[in-house]
Amino acid sequence: MADRVAVIAGSGRFPFLVAREAKRQGMWVIGFGISGWADPSLATQVDAYQELGIGQLGRLLEQLASHQVRQAVMAGKVTKAVLLDPRSPIDDIAKGLLSRLPDFSVASVLGAIGQRLKESGVDLLDSSTFLQRDLCPEGVLTSRAPTPEEQHDIAIGLRAARAMAALDIGQTVVVKRKVVVAVEALEGTDATIRRAHELANDGLVVVKTASPGHDRRFDLPVVGTDTIAALHRGGVACLAMEAGSTLLLEREAVLTAANAAGICLVGVSIPSV
Repeated sequence: MADRVAVIAGSGRFPFLVAREAKRQGMWVIGFGISGWADPSLATQVDAYQELGIGQLGRLLEQLASHQVRQAVMAGKVTKAVLLDPRSPIDDIAKGLLSRLPDFSVASVLGAIGQRLKESGVDLLDSSTFLQRDLCPEGVLTSRAPTPEEQHDIAIGLRAARAMAALDIGQTVVVKRKVVVAVEALEGTDATIRRAHELANDGLVVVKTASPGHDRRFDLPVVGTDTIAALHRGGVACLAMEAGSTLLLEREAVLTAANAAGICLVGVSIPSV
């Protein structure tokens, strides 16, 4: 029997790329699409597919056992807002897990899910396991390098983004002319950029990082062509992302889109706070 892996899928291209690479490596892949988030066409890219509600942890565990899956990857976006939405239905296993948590932070909730999977014999893998070649390198990636003013904004954004990520507030900070314009919270990156554009118009610098001691099994920063489109709409001139900890999906397409839009992309190392 071929090695088996489950892709627990949120929105975007990330789950598709994980599934494609896992299959290229000869693995049998089952997709679990999170209802309302995952693209159902993922079913055409995997060996088996099921849709699950956001809180159906018991069903997930049952299906992993039924299909004899011992490895899983979380891939794709689900905003943190679902953790606080009382309308999100959850089963008894998920309720029991949540009732024992000290808080509802991403690290606490997803860490507890990872531990529950491990107790059931399923290892939750680093979400970049199958996409190591897509981790952002350090340095300027586009044809345009940051201007001196953008470099100053990047430095300010890095310090702020690292501090915000350490507090589990968000991964993204938007800066203009040495002023922090917006910080990502529950709304997600795209909404943060829109808010920043409403406040400060064009010429924004976006900095995207992971938190210190980041658990790479989930919530890894991801940049794809949809990100570039959102940056362009939001008047962003430059995006700085953490090298080695940000996935740059479909890199050539991303760089082509960024160059066409005149957006500078740069991979950066993160200073200590």
